[in-house]
Amino acid sequence: MFLPESHQAAYNDNPVAKKRIRIIGLLKLNLVQVKIIFRMKKILLYATVFLGCFVEGETSLITSSFDAHRGYLEIFIVMFIALAATQSWDWIWFTIGRKSGKLFLERKPKLNEKAKKIDSLLRKNPVPVLLGYRFLFGFRTVVPIVIGMSSISKRKFLIFSLINTILWDILFSSIGYFFGAFLKANWKRIEDYEFEIMACLLISGIIIGLFLRYRSLKRIIKVSQVI
Repeated sequence: MFLPESHQAAYNDNPVAKKRIRIIGLLKLNLVQVKIIFRMKKILLYATVFLGCFVEGETSLITSSFDAHRGYLEIFIVMFIALAATQSWDWIWFTIGRKSGKLFLERKPKLNEKAKKIDSLLRKNPVPVLLGYRFLFGFRTVVPIVIGMSSISKRKFLIFSLINTILWDILFSSIGYFFGAFLKANWKRIEDYEFEIMACLLISGIIIGLFLRYRSLKRIIKVSQVI
């Protein structure tokens, strides 16, 4: 402690003053520790966003955007992380497809069947597939592999992949964020039915997800049979 000489003697003779100074010092230290822990928690939350969007996709992005509206995360950081995660996923499988796609698919019979259907679709309608493959539920892995195995250049895949992912990112982050805004605006009305609403949303999400996956698969089967 650096105090003026006129106050130093009084400070030395005053145990109450010493105790107050120590308490203030401890409070400042605890405040710094709380800030560090808070930042670490945010970093962990963003890491979870990356992992969720990398492995799963839509549900993680919607949930993270909802949390952003509630103030736990920043929406633009969430969107950037989702973009980075999905691009990482696509490029990993694109690279596998380009380097050893045939060998990889031979070891995965079920994935190989999907790959054949996507390959037929890609040959006939390359631009729609490149622009919309992220919305083909259940085919997030196999489409980049098939594109990697094709003659499509890395530059072309990069351009279409970025457009595709940005559209996907904006759509699903908006759904989560505006759903949070809707809940906030109507919370007093729906507070008594919170559990029922959340349960219905969860069940509806599962049903819609399964329906979209079935519909995408049905369309691809239909197109491959025509070809």
